[in-house]
Amino acid sequence: MNDRNRKTLSKILSHINKIQNYMKDVKTFSEFDRDSLKKDAIVFNLMQIGELSNKKLTDDFKKNHDGIPWMQIYGLRNRIVHDYDNIHSKLVYQTIIYDLMELTREIEILLNR
Repeated sequence: MNDRNRKTLSKILSHINKIQNYMKDVKTFSEFDRDSLKKDAIVFNLMQIGELSNKKLTDDFKKNHDGIPWMQIYGLRNRIVHDYDNIHSKLVYQTIIYDLMELTREIEILLNR
């Protein structure tokens, strides 16, 4: 793995860690949905993850690691950026709860190779 991809994966992992830190005291969707400040911070970090995955990782790297849904990650970023007023809190919450742990696991495996 080249240095650019390694640094980008580390940045993505850093944004995931920030999201997980924001969520550490959140137990339910209702708690998440009521806290607009926390929600905004999380959405910003999700946008950064999407942007990094699309613009900073090389195409060859993404092709060689196609088990990670790079297009969906960037697609979420696009939904956030281009339709922010209609972001569905439930979609963001489900992404955090169900998808970020797996993405973290995959990135950590890649970084530890």
